[in-house]
Amino acid sequence: MMTFLTGRCLCGAIHYRVSGPPLTVDHCHCASCRKASGAPFVTWFTARAFDVDWRGAPLAWYVSSVGAERGFCGRCGSTLAYRHDAEPEEIDITVATLDHPQSLTPEHHLCWREHLPWVEPDTLGRLPLFEGTKDNAIYRQTRRHSRGDSDVTMPSSSA
Repeated sequence: MMTFLTGRCLCGAIHYRVSGPPLTVDHCHCASCRKASGAPFVTWFTARAFDVDWRGAPLAWYVSSVGAERGFCGRCGSTLAYRHDAEPEEIDITVATLDHPQSLTPEHHLCWREHLPWVEPDTLGRLPLFEGTKDNAIYRQTRRHSRGDSDVTMPSSSA
């Protein structure tokens, strides 16, 4: 039985199905990926271009450097794809746009020389973890406490 990878942009105007297995799954730390995504790195999977079936609205393409272009949704702006003239038979797709991104595990860090200094495995592992967003009351209390606000009572942990 053949399994497919499926995904979509944030607004759902563009969706895709990949019929072949990923060639690689990598985190890219290059400045270009960071700027295009607004994130400290981007996780991509590489597929054979002919295995990808794009549906819905067409991708908008931006030439980001010589021989390279990035595909995104013209409606919501989601970064979806990257392709380079040096490898016309391949396309990179952002793992975060998969319907089940947990199905792929990154194998490598690319452009590590360009990584941000606070993106280190041991540093990331020491940061506090919160289940919710910044709107979460525990997050707000912890943040104020870490700034030294004395009127904050830290929530007690339940045993």
